[in-house]
Amino acid sequence: MKRVSIALTIIGIILIFVAIYYFRPALNVVDSDPMTVNPQGIRTTEWPLFIGILTTFVGICFYFISVADEKKAKK
Repeated sequence: MKRVSIALTIIGIILIFVAIYYFRPALNVVDSDPMTVNPQGIRTTEWPLFIGILTTFVGICFYFISVADEKKAKK
């Protein structure tokens, strides 16, 4: 589980950097929902950044759970 959690954390961090680099925010006063624009000019939602943050958080949580389980097993 420790290897999976480290892999999830790395994948999440990569997704965050790709989303920050590839997508840029589009400020639209008319729309109230947050949107991003990719380099081709197509408007999309902010899902890639959200998924990256969520994947990183899940990976970190799994890591701490696996460390706690190892400490508990050693006692």
